[in-house]
Amino acid sequence: MWLPAGNTDNHCPVCLQIAIYPVETNCGHLFCAPCLISYWKHCSWLDAISCPLCRQTVNKMCHLFRETRTDCKETEVLKHVREYNKRYSGAPRQVKDYLCDTPLFLLFLGRWLGNMGGLVCLFLLRVAVCGFGAAMSLASPPETLPGPLSSVLSTLDDFVVVFLLLICIININQQMGQQRTRTHSVTQGVLTDTL
Repeated sequence: MWLPAGNTDNHCPVCLQIAIYPVETNCGHLFCAPCLISYWKHCSWLDAISCPLCRQTVNKMCHLFRETRTDCKETEVLKHVREYNKRYSGAPRQVKDYLCDTPLFLLFLGRWLGNMGGLVCLFLLRVAVCGFGAAMSLASPPETLPGPLSSVLSTLDDFVVVFLLLICIININQQMGQQRTRTHSVTQGVLTDTL
């Protein structure tokens, strides 16, 4: 195991063991690559992680172990380190890399649309679509109103309304479930106190 100059401690501060597949962050701290990668995957994948010791943004991980290409775990760790560096080091990325991230972005978009901020934005989008349709119908004479455009806007508005309704029903169901568990735990606590 090779250690950088000036770093006399070869223990990972996350797992408190001797660093396996050591990596050094741009702030100069040494970690096990699997510990730092699992920390990255546990946090938001959209942003670079903060160093667990000094909270500085980690833009680059430098691997401090030799590449032997015989160990499968080492190959996997190197792949993740290179992927992290490619995303957050500031180097230009290829379009292919952005396309590979699309499922992740869609997952975060779905989560975002499920909360109240997403619902408000979706409602504002609906207002904008309806406003655009109203402006188009007012700007053009009634006999020249484009039929396909109004039908597309009407269909889009219907989809947004149905989606808003489904998200509201899901949110209400989740809140009712939380309320039931709170009521059950309070009732359970009162019953155990009286016994």
